[in-house]
Amino acid sequence: MRIIVMSDSHGSVSRVRQIFEEEPGAELYLHLGDGAADFVKAGWLFPSTTRMGVLGNCDPSRELALPKTGLVELGGKRIFYTHGDLYRVKHGLEEIEAAGREKEADIVLYGHTHTALQEYREGLWLLNPGSVLDSSHTPAGYLALDLTPTGVVPVFKKF
Repeated sequence: MRIIVMSDSHGSVSRVRQIFEEEPGAELYLHLGDGAADFVKAGWLFPSTTRMGVLGNCDPSRELALPKTGLVELGGKRIFYTHGDLYRVKHGLEEIEAAGREKEADIVLYGHTHTALQEYREGLWLLNPGSVLDSSHTPAGYLALDLTPTGVVPVFKKF
């Protein structure tokens, strides 16, 4: 099972659309906030896809009926996802790791920092796809997350 995870598109509907076009056939497309409206708009062009998302700290909550966090079971894995601001991920991963463990997650997906990250801590994956936009300190990208019978395979993709 393949899940495409993106975050922090900040107004770039075209970049989100490009991800949908580059990754046809994924079982789920997930946006981790700060550009949730971009995800909704691009998703209109791909109506047969399954899409989920959350609001980030820069998303106007009155315009979109999306939660701040989500929890889903896919491919035999429990996945907790959020933007990351609620768990102060720019100051460390302790709070988001604790939240993932409290929810008995196997995988925690978050954004907010604009920096891709992969960590495995005592049975818990912590994954950040980075930003779909280039910045001065990190290239643009997203995450293709494969859930296989042998385990979790995170593949970071760059533009």
